Amino acid sequence: MTKLKNDFSRKEWKDCCGKGCKKCDIAQAYIGEYGRKEGLAKLNADRKRVKKGGKKNKTGGKKKVKA
Repeated sequence: MTKLKNDFSRKEWKDCCGKGCKKCDIAQAYIGEYGRKEGLAKLNADRKRVKKGGKKNKTGGKKKVKA
């Protein structure tokens, strides 16, 4: 995990495609910090971690209905 991961919000991560496009601030930050090849590798690794860290349904199953 890199220090850049926490610099961006979940909404910004959601909009990132991970291909290193010019319009993406996240990709440009990683490329500027680590270079093109290593930066994109770290970007995609962090993208996977952010996607896994979303909300999780801990209870599961059906909701109880009050009668």
